[in-house]
Amino acid sequence: MKRRKERLLITGGSGLLGSNIARMSAKSFEVFASYNSHPNQISECRFLPLDIRDKQQVISVFEEIKPDLVIHTAAMIDVDYCEDHAKEARTTNVEGTENVTLASKVVGAKMIYISTDSVFDGKKGMYVEEDVPHPVNIYARTKLEGEERAQYRLPDSLIVRTAFYGWSPSDSIRTSLAEWVVSGLREGRTLKMFTDVFFSPIFVGNLVEAMIEIYHSNLSGICHVAGSERCSKYSFGLEIAQAFGLDKSLIQPCSMDEVSLRAPRPRDISLNISKISGVTTTRLLDVKEGIAWFKGSE
Repeated sequence: MKRRKERLLITGGSGLLGSNIARMSAKSFEVFASYNSHPNQISECRFLPLDIRDKQQVISVFEEIKPDLVIHTAAMIDVDYCEDHAKEARTTNVEGTENVTLASKVVGAKMIYISTDSVFDGKKGMYVEEDVPHPVNIYARTKLEGEERAQYRLPDSLIVRTAFYGWSPSDSIRTSLAEWVVSGLREGRTLKMFTDVFFSPIFVGNLVEAMIEIYHSNLSGICHVAGSERCSKYSFGLEIAQAFGLDKSLIQPCSMDEVSLRAPRPRDISLNISKISGVTTTRLLDVKEGIAWFKGSE
């Protein structure tokens, strides 16, 4: 008798990460993806409406689908909006995560919760999983509390801290930093990029590869899944311009101190990936390699 494919349910299936997970996992999973207000269409993926803030609706949908794996990407991610709408951010990022976690527990599904490098204050950089988080804005605080809810309610859940980029769905209202650079340079705009803000960007395809392997390895706890190279936002922009054959002179260096931002931002949230690199075979790419994949997938 033919064994059925495992079922994967992605929350936030219309977002950059959710849509890429749906596309890349269709061969190995029966894929379901939820959306709140922006439906999407991806072959071999069934989309369904879901408000993660509605506990009963979440449980009902999970009981209908009976997923083996849940990847929870849905979140309120606009840092400045979250700063001005703390209650709304908390309802989505904390209570919504708790609802997804409880529903995963009800149906016996493994859950991967997508968190952020921003749970750290940026004073050290190259953070390991054991470093104590210290978020500096509302968005990061709610994501950290989401981590805590997930771990408390579902101890075998996996928390993935990351910083990814890639191509967003065509009708997406948000774009990744890399897309912003490409579109800005193609339009001939001058872009100011920070020389004193550092991260470990990973191309979304590389992130999805790693997460699927992590799931099959049955790991739990916290994992940093990021690019293998720390870089500034400015140098990241220059690498993109180089790869796409665009005018690097349009990217101008600046300091975060020169820009007025509604919410405070950490300066160095680069992640140490030694833990995950030691337990998976998926190679986490450096900046140049990741951007080459990004360009090739346009």
